[in-house]
Amino acid sequence: MSAPMHTLTQYRMSIAGMPRDSATGEVIEIRNKFDGNLIGTVPAGTVQDAQDALDAAPRGFSVWSQTPTFRRAAILQDAAAQIRTRRDDLGAMLSAENGKTFAHALMEIDTTARIFDGFAEESKRLFGQTIPLDIQEGMQSDLMVTMREPLGVMVGIVPFNFPAELYAHKVGAALAAGNAMIVKAPEDDPIVAIMLTDILHRAGVPAAALQLVTGYGEIVGDHLSKSPDIAAVTFTGSTAVGAIIAANAGRNIVRVFLELSGNDAFIVCEDADLDAAVDHAITGRTYANGQVCVATKRIMVVRSRYQEFLTLLGDRVRGLKVGDPSCDTTDVGPLITVKAACAVEQQIQDAVRQGARLVVGGTRRGAFIDPTLLEIDTHVGIATDTEIFGPVFALMAVDNVDEAIDIANSSQFGLNAAVFTHDLRRAIDAGRRIKAGIVSVNGGNTYRPDAAAFGGYRKSGLGREGIAYTLDEFTQVKSIVLRGVLTSE
Repeated sequence: MSAPMHTLTQYRMSIAGMPRDSATGEVIEIRNKFDGNLIGTVPAGTVQDAQDALDAAPRGFSVWSQTPTFRRAAILQDAAAQIRTRRDDLGAMLSAENGKTFAHALMEIDTTARIFDGFAEESKRLFGQTIPLDIQEGMQSDLMVTMREPLGVMVGIVPFNFPAELYAHKVGAALAAGNAMIVKAPEDDPIVAIMLTDILHRAGVPAAALQLVTGYGEIVGDHLSKSPDIAAVTFTGSTAVGAIIAANAGRNIVRVFLELSGNDAFIVCEDADLDAAVDHAITGRTYANGQVCVATKRIMVVRSRYQEFLTLLGDRVRGLKVGDPSCDTTDVGPLITVKAACAVEQQIQDAVRQGARLVVGGTRRGAFIDPTLLEIDTHVGIATDTEIFGPVFALMAVDNVDEAIDIANSSQFGLNAAVFTHDLRRAIDAGRRIKAGIVSVNGGNTYRPDAAAFGGYRKSGLGREGIAYTLDEFTQVKSIVLRGVLTSE
């Protein structure tokens, strides 16, 4: 199935319940990432636009936080149903404005609806505790009751690579917990976020409880994250930008949740199923055109199986089809911008200068990067801390799994990792020793169960994101102590 066409539209922000243009009237053109055709325009939001959203948000929080949990859950479930009804339309827009294949876009829309449903259900189980304080001497007659309350006004800064799924993880969790949310949409592909915001408003979320500002991160995102009037900011993106946001928020003692860069390791042991490992490597590096924080980025194979793995992987990489993401036979579409593709091209060239051997690909055509296979060693930057956001496979030989784990842990990042082996003891040992948030055994890196505590070690971020965890992070505990109500014999 091919994606349907869209007509040119002038999209607007949603601030204080009103569709808004930028205070300056300036716009950002959103183009089809494959053919460059203009899809529509969005406002280039200003500091004033962001401040107007901040000023309106407390009113939205007041209304939404007092809405009963069952009603909030029903509204989010209604939104999820609407997302499913508009699946093809949302998927087509996502594919066009982002460049990922239509199949991958549909998968993301399905995940988006499922996440809203998941947070709606989980919000009904956000319980407190009843604690008799006779556990502490002198408090035998006291009873403590705890409950979870929303944080307040939150800012959610959504990345370009999963503008629907990560919108759901941030907005769904914030709203389910009773918070108000101001969304900073990604400037390169904001339209799906605008469409989702409209769906949530139609489902019943008060306009001021969910606002959306478009524009550039250094203007809108910077102002929102610096505000003393917010309770928290949740951001997905690069470690470099995450550090700026953390510094902005830290000045006001504002909570920060960061899901940042990764350079995931993929380890293949001598007893691995190579066909399965190659399948997972291909999927893990081509999904979303390689623009995934948990993509398969550093492939380490024991020397006894290295040449066989290299041959298998090389054949598969050569067979990948690059082209129109709306075409069913396309494996890899364009990157988000020509600038992004140029950056990947430069990283490939830098790796070769550092000693990497170019086996397959390496060519850029506009925003397209031909799937690329490099043989590297530890002297090449991408073996440790240089993250490539594109369809580039980096393969290195190791003597054993211990060396592979040492190389994996030499990075400042630690999101996901993968280990392929049939030895259960080795798998568990590797899982315990690798410094990463998720370690998959006999499966690839690009793996994120909705309920997982998704997040990383070291400079890969702060906090955890997932249906089973985020509501705890987006709420705070209040204790009410009933003094002297318990009598002792």
